[in-house]
Amino acid sequence: MKTCTVVATFTPNPANLIEVKELLLDVAKDVRLELGCLYYDLYEEVSGKLIFIEAWESRDLWQIHNDAPTVARIREFIDGRLSEPVMVQEMYTAN
Repeated sequence: MKTCTVVATFTPNPANLIEVKELLLDVAKDVRLELGCLYYDLYEEVSGKLIFIEAWESRDLWQIHNDAPTVARIREFIDGRLSEPVMVQEMYTAN
């Protein structure tokens, strides 16, 4: 079974950058405790985009995460605070 690596990109409205970043950092603490989470780290691109780089023991465990209260909290909070939809890239090693 291959590790599921995910990149999730958030593009906050400039006026909402700080509050979105604070919420994502807060939620990340709980996500790291979820079953199968190998890492869940938030990066800030120089353009202001916020990017989670995360890894899960399996796709199934990542899917469970997608239905978790932590993700629901993110979805609810970002509504109306982003200038673009969240972009999620699901990846696996090519070898």
